[in-house]
Amino acid sequence: MRPGYSPRPTARLGAFVIASLGVAVFSTPAEAQVTPDELGFSLVSSAEYKRSKPMIVVEPVINVKGLTFSLKRNDGKRIKLRGGNIRAGKTKRIAIPQGKGIYQYTCAITGKAGKKKFGPFNLTFEIKVGQPPRFSLSEKDVNEPARTVTVRSSEPKGKIELTVFGDDGEVIDEVEQEYAVSPGTPIVVKWKQTKQQVMGQFQLKIYDQVGFYSGLESITFVNIPHDDIIFESGKWVIPAAEQKKLSDPLSRIKAALAKVRGVLPIKLFVGGYTDTVGSAADNLVLSRKRAASIAKWFKKHGVKAPIRFQGFGEQALFVKTPDSTDEKRNRRAVYVLSKDLPPASRGFPKRSWKSLR
Repeated sequence: MRPGYSPRPTARLGAFVIASLGVAVFSTPAEAQVTPDELGFSLVSSAEYKRSKPMIVVEPVINVKGLTFSLKRNDGKRIKLRGGNIRAGKTKRIAIPQGKGIYQYTCAITGKAGKKKFGPFNLTFEIKVGQPPRFSLSEKDVNEPARTVTVRSSEPKGKIELTVFGDDGEVIDEVEQEYAVSPGTPIVVKWKQTKQQVMGQFQLKIYDQVGFYSGLESITFVNIPHDDIIFESGKWVIPAAEQKKLSDPLSRIKAALAKVRGVLPIKLFVGGYTDTVGSAADNLVLSRKRAASIAKWFKKHGVKAPIRFQGFGEQALFVKTPDSTDEKRNRRAVYVLSKDLPPASRGFPKRSWKSLR
């Protein structure tokens, strides 16, 4: 699956199954010679709780009367269902009353064809009724340093699938973990990640025991591509002609934030950098003021997330150069959307971020 984002949990349902029925036929000469094929039995064996129902489907090629289904469940419960009269070529669906769970049934089917009785036809089948789990996930539940995600499911049994992507889009780890706990109990899912890797996003799916699932996708660290602003020497005011370079990253930032709204709180971090021309102290101040200017522009133009900025001066050169070297690639800014403080391994050597008020 391609890495992506999803603002809200999404539910999925495996296709309904038309089960093949194991049928044994018993009859006497006094009874009608009717075959299961003539009665056209099939079974919808999977259903979503409170939204659909498992059912027996009958589409006979002959007229039948008084159709009756006597069911016995593997927990001992007995159920009698009446199909009544069905004309040839008509379809009738008879719902099977069952709550959430997986149960095995034996079923005896009887009825009349004309004036003669037929059956019992004895069938065995399995019925699954499930529900996409409801689950909660907060900021503290995604712990990248510990490599854990903590989930609480509304369902007592099922499995969890977690896929973790790096900030380069490559898969870091894929985890599949079964659970059997009381609803609401914290379930800790752990993934593997090297010290050099940075989690950029993750996909989470939580299944019930039947196979229904809810899921979400969320970013945790994204570097926003952009063209760098060219400031006047020693200045930090964004030139009017350069502001158009902020429009494209602004759209990217807003789109990413819209997709994760309601999942995890994400912040925008703006870092400023300089080349080695001038004193290190002056460059540090200049880079901070330039980062602040860009951060204020984003806020003014509608970025609703918390915004933090910081200047790194010549402390994290993109291209290593001697002192007093005019290197354009080192005069840059970085825009990052992140759940946590950006790591030093990605060019953020200090953690002195200032909140934009």
